[in-house]
Formats: sequence, C-alpha cells, structure tokens
Amino acid sequence: MRHSSAGFSLVELMVTVAVAGIIACLAVPNSTSDRDQLQLDAAARRLQLGLERARLAARRDQQACGITLGREAWLEPEHQNLPAALPPCSGIGLSLQEAFEQGQIQVHTNLPELIRVSANGLLLDGGTTVLSHERVAQSRCLVVSMPLGVSRIGTYQADPPVMGEPPLSSLCRPRAQES
Repeated sequence: MRHSSAGFSLVELMVTVAVAGIIACLAVPNSTSDRDQLQLDAAARRLQLGLERARLAARRDQQACGITLGREAWLEPEHQNLPAALPPCSGIGLSLQEAFEQGQIQVHTNLPELIRVSANGLLLDGGTTVLSHERVAQSRCLVVSMPLGVSRIGTYQADPPVMGEPPLSSLCRPRAQES
C-alpha cells in the first residue's frame, strides 16, 4: 500500500510559521530606525523651510521682519521681544515634527532669540542648530552663515552639544562630504 500526501504536515507548517516570524521580528527594528532617521531628516528640512518662509514673507511685504526658533517650531516672536520698527514675519509658523512623532527631537542652537530678516530677504543673524534623536546615531544640523544669511543642512560630526554648550558650525558637514 502506498500513502500519498496531498498537503503539508503539521511539523512543516510550524517550521514555516516560525521562520516567517523570526524574519518579521528582524525587520521591525530596522523599519523603526529608518522611520526615526526620516523623522530627523524631515525636521532638518522643516528647519530650513521656516527660514525660507520668513525670507519670502519679508520680500513679499517689502518689509524687514523677525522670527523665533522655539523648542518645537518656528514662531512669530512676542511683540515685547521685537524692536519697535520690526514686525513678526507673517505665516511662518511651522512645527519641526509631525503630530504622530516616533520620539522627541532635541534642538540645540546658538541662533539668537530673534532672527532678523531684511526687506530683500537676507538673514541678518547667523548660527548653528543641531537636531538630535535619541534613537539615531548621527545628528542633523543647519548652519546660517553670515554676511548673506546663506543656510545649509548637513550632518553633525560629533555628539550633540550638552545643555549650555554651543554647537559648532565647523562640525556641520554637508551630506556630499560624508563618508
């Protein structure tokens, strides 16, 4: 007598399910770290976008204006922090993170509390801002260089600054120079 099997045995199915489960578990941490890295990259782009919005607002209104970088967003500065002739840049409110955050992004900056933008869109104040995430090894950075207020995004080549320590623009390398 011959017995023919028309399907899989219970042992074969259990082994297949176990292997698929192990592969799925290995893929989950990588997707989380990728998502954290994307979140950090997006925050750096939003940081630069906030500056561009302020520059466009000043050019559009043909009037100098000011902006402030808060811990989580670009903000219109409080009126008491503005010089008498300098209004806040309008329409620049921009959060650095999406509402469905995966982890808090830390902002380390030596930008002045009030960043001034000239009527022709030039940034009159400069500095360096480092964005870090607890689960991402490398931090992103933005440097606003003087005298023209040109900004660039890069990767910070050191640990994020500790509280009270200013970030250094020399440690912010553009992505093209990364190795």
